[in-house]
Amino acid sequence: MGLKLEDCILYAVTDTSWLRGQTLAQQVEAALRGGATMVQLREKELEGEALEQEAREILAVCRKYGVPLLINDDVMLAKKIGAEGVHVGQSDMAAAEARSILGPDAIIGVTARTVEQAQAAEKAGADYLGSGAVFGTSTKKDAKPLDPAYFQQICESVSIPVVVIGGITANNIRQLEGRKMSGFAIVSGIFAARDIEAQTKKLWKAAQELCLPGGPERLRALVEKRRPVVQCITNIVTVNDCANALLAIGGSPTMAHHPEEMADFAAVSDALVCNMGATESLDAMMAAGMASKRGRPVVIDPVGCASSAFRRGKCLELIKAVQPSCIRGNAAEIKALATDHNTGRGVDDLEAETPDAARSAMDLARKTGAIVVASGETDYIADGIRLYEVKGGTAWMSRVTGTGCMLSSLLGAFLAVENSALSAAACCAMMNTCAEKALAETAGRQGGTGTFHICLMDALSGRIQ
Repeated sequence: MGLKLEDCILYAVTDTSWLRGQTLAQQVEAALRGGATMVQLREKELEGEALEQEAREILAVCRKYGVPLLINDDVMLAKKIGAEGVHVGQSDMAAAEARSILGPDAIIGVTARTVEQAQAAEKAGADYLGSGAVFGTSTKKDAKPLDPAYFQQICESVSIPVVVIGGITANNIRQLEGRKMSGFAIVSGIFAARDIEAQTKKLWKAAQELCLPGGPERLRALVEKRRPVVQCITNIVTVNDCANALLAIGGSPTMAHHPEEMADFAAVSDALVCNMGATESLDAMMAAGMASKRGRPVVIDPVGCASSAFRRGKCLELIKAVQPSCIRGNAAEIKALATDHNTGRGVDDLEAETPDAARSAMDLARKTGAIVVASGETDYIADGIRLYEVKGGTAWMSRVTGTGCMLSSLLGAFLAVENSALSAAACCAMMNTCAEKALAETAGRQGGTGTFHICLMDALSGRIQ
């Protein structure tokens, strides 16, 4: 299965201290309904058959919600029941040994309270780190609060996600704003609550808002490191902008369009972006998409599908055939695909912002299995289970051609290094931040839309701070 960055956001760690007549599996399900993104079975008082039975019951619940289950310390139990992974402490089995037992796709988490421990765990093959305690905690009496500045150093010392733990509740979670954690591991803040589902929903909302700002930075660094090749079949109006935007963030674009060369480019590219503005290249899109069955992410941009039944029909055919990882369009285009009806007057219809964009995104995600991005004043990113909201940007993005097409191309690069809804949300956040920087720079130069267009590319390349 492997770890996705979004798995780390809200990590529920079990404790039977607060069952109050419920089973642990029932409490875990309540947390999952509330938005928990990963679960760790951590029951020090259980062992043998009792622990295995509990683990199997919770694994069944986690599978129902598509959420990874990790077992605390017990690598052999994780292997026996087929759990997604294990979390080990400094005195438990080494991460490298756990990896050799569980295999390359298992999720391995390691506790790290120092920079040295963090770097050693990453080198040993850990997928994420658990670090804390950030506040006083009732589950470990001897846990001393970790200095916030030092916790920051731990986060910055590694390239893998760091999950913060220790006494986190809905009342104090926002005190961690500005840290560089990728998520929150919570015990009593979830399971001690009278209404676990409601409390988890509060924590989920706060956690995604706190984690999203750090997502673009981490994922962009991965793009720059891996330089993914993104094949773009896009329209003639924006082909140059899409290529330059990818180059600006460290990606490597190829703009091949001929159907006869699709198999060759599929073999060397890491992602494919199909833009319905290039209606003359529909055969190439289908050929490229069918050649992408090996697992590379496919992004479909339904340009014009809100006002063209022809484009919408072809787009729906393409979606059905290639099963894309992501569909990105404006709110009207997403609603048009979700309902198969015209919903707008043109490609850049400013009145096409529908009030139900979030619902349309979720509906389309559930119908297609794709991550759906509905761009607008607020960007909504849905995966069929969870919904992310990304605010920011500027109205000037609609005053120059290609910003939506550029975003779709950038999504190809982000999804190539982390194929998840959080990665898509992080890409939207990066684009919005760059647009805001570009507008500020444009105002400083007393420029217009031409200046803004140039400044946006400068901001994407990191030249405007």
